[in-house]
Amino acid sequence: MAASVPTQIIRLSCGPLAYRRFGSGAPLILIHGWRGTSNHWQETLTSLADIREVHAFDLPGHGETPPRAAPLTPEGLAALTLEYADRAGLTQFDLAGHSFGAVVAVAVATRQPQRVRRLVLTSMGLVRDDLEHYALMHTHSAMNLALTWWRPWLNLTRSWAGAWGPWLEWVADHPVLSRAIAAPYLRQWPQDAALVREGVRDFLTTDPLSALEIAVSANSARFRAALDGVSAPVLVLSGDRDPIAPLSAVAALSQRLNDCRQVFFQDCGHLPMVESPARFHEEVRGFLVAG
Repeated sequence: MAASVPTQIIRLSCGPLAYRRFGSGAPLILIHGWRGTSNHWQETLTSLADIREVHAFDLPGHGETPPRAAPLTPEGLAALTLEYADRAGLTQFDLAGHSFGAVVAVAVATRQPQRVRRLVLTSMGLVRDDLEHYALMHTHSAMNLALTWWRPWLNLTRSWAGAWGPWLEWVADHPVLSRAIAAPYLRQWPQDAALVREGVRDFLTTDPLSALEIAVSANSARFRAALDGVSAPVLVLSGDRDPIAPLSAVAALSQRLNDCRQVFFQDCGHLPMVESPARFHEEVRGFLVAG
């Protein structure tokens, strides 16, 4: 496996944030998805380093960033992203988000549109009609109610996280188990098996309460409304065999945006930057240098 970009720690108002930074040029911020980490962007950090100073951080409760007391929402994580940009001295930047990270990226782009030059949304879709929108609102309400009950109990388990570590490491290092956990998300398997093990380890070690808060907030109807406030040019990327964001949902997202180009990767699942890295980075590079 190629040498990875190590994490550093920066202290924000909400606490420490683990991040990776590599390359030179105009800044590009990368936001990972649910139960992922900045490690998903390792090849992006190095592949685009000749044209961009690439930044990627671990969301709270993910990777090396500890969980925080305040509930995780796209709006709160947008504020975190902008605080990071302020602390890093990034006046303007390109922005890319994967899956739930795309929801956060849209929240950033609508909160301070003058700062986002170009926007890349990967593996994210949108409700396709009013019936789905109605179902989504009721699902979100039910999940939010369940979260109210589960939050104090899951908050208690945070002190036990270290006890689960050895067992989770064993599961992630077991080739059969790690492959079974990753199978629903991947259509093409990376040649380096370590990428799968590391991804599964990140998935399993995510703080449970943080994961649940994100799962609930990702279903909020506010994302659909926020898309109307996006003014930056957008590149929408997705795998054509993505079980999380099907083709029709990705098309619905693209149609909602004013200045948008859409690209599908053939025989690809939910992680195109891992499954089809050469094509993924070629598309992102072309989009960024066109601006």
